[in-house]
Amino acid sequence: MRRALVPLLALLPLAALAKEDAEAKALEKIGSIWRDYARFAKDKGQKAEARSAIARAREAGAKDLDALAEEVEALEDAPEDPEVAKWREPFAKPVAQLYDKLAKSDDKWLLRAAETEPTKARLGKLAALLKGLAGNRANADKAGGILVRLRELDPEGKWDAIEQEMAKGDVALVKGKHAMVGWLSLPKAWKKGAKLPVLVAVEGAGCGFLGRARDQAGTRGSRDFLVLAPCSLSNTNELDPAKYPWYSKPQLDEGNRNRIGFDMEGLLALLDVLKERYGADGRLAITGFSGGGNLCYALTMLHPERVIVSAPACANFSGLGFSDAKPVDGGPPVRILTGEKDEHRDFTFGKKDSPGIEPQTDRAVAALKELGFKDVTRTMLKGVGHSACASQVWEAVDAVSK
Repeated sequence: MRRALVPLLALLPLAALAKEDAEAKALEKIGSIWRDYARFAKDKGQKAEARSAIARAREAGAKDLDALAEEVEALEDAPEDPEVAKWREPFAKPVAQLYDKLAKSDDKWLLRAAETEPTKARLGKLAALLKGLAGNRANADKAGGILVRLRELDPEGKWDAIEQEMAKGDVALVKGKHAMVGWLSLPKAWKKGAKLPVLVAVEGAGCGFLGRARDQAGTRGSRDFLVLAPCSLSNTNELDPAKYPWYSKPQLDEGNRNRIGFDMEGLLALLDVLKERYGADGRLAITGFSGGGNLCYALTMLHPERVIVSAPACANFSGLGFSDAKPVDGGPPVRILTGEKDEHRDFTFGKKDSPGIEPQTDRAVAALKELGFKDVTRTMLKGVGHSACASQVWEAVDAVSK
């Protein structure tokens, strides 16, 4: 028996090497096909198509794309040609089949296969993968991304039930007619037909959007509020693509030109989704932590009619959107929370030329009063550092919801 095992054991490494070689060849072929399609789309003047193909070629490990990418970027932006789908088909079909083969070893390629050629069979496999991931908190990121793409690839699909299940058990990633996505948490008591308010929780520079949603939802208790954490751009300094996996590079580049514009349009689109799918009744509370204060203050100043209470928490105020705000007749209550032990209290990262939370809050209060906001209070929380103050935000909501 021992002698018989030796040849089998000796073959195992060879089998693994053969598998790796097959996968490497598949990726090489995928990269080559996408490179060819990028050139084809470039010659047709289709900048967006060529950009997308280059991104897929890079993902597959293709090299020597820089010169082609420069040629693509030099193109004028043009509307998509109606013939694009026909042009793409002969390139997409073999690539999708190669993705199918790779998906047998790594299910991340299943999504690429469905995106490349969304057949009923591929969408079915992707839906089965989503159902297997749903309900496991560790898989929230992956499941959220798949759910959003399935809705886009198959708009007529029956995705509401699984989205509701995910949002009631933990969180679900939602998207409207804008590129922005956001993490949604439903209260346990939510049911179809309910008319409930929304608390928007805007994350800071760390871009931990999923954690921000869970933190605010975790302190919600029995309150019948939907919690939404938008994956915004105005909350941070550098737009690191690794922290924004839902957005393409062109989307990030475009959003970077007007971050508060991207965020405002995106947030309003997400709120439309919550109204349509979850009966959000128009009552809106908002908080913004650290860099998230930019969107929190902007929404409060630009759309005060939508806000029942605004509670910025250890929040930055850069003045984004302030110049477009119109005077109000009293405005909604604004409950500003700051921390006594905030490490950025006086200076940001200790830099004397970078005003911290307190001087920025001074400016925010002055701006609010200039616009006519009457009910503005400012509370420094003893012993609190640089914090999202999730529990205190709910207390501010409770005070105006009674």
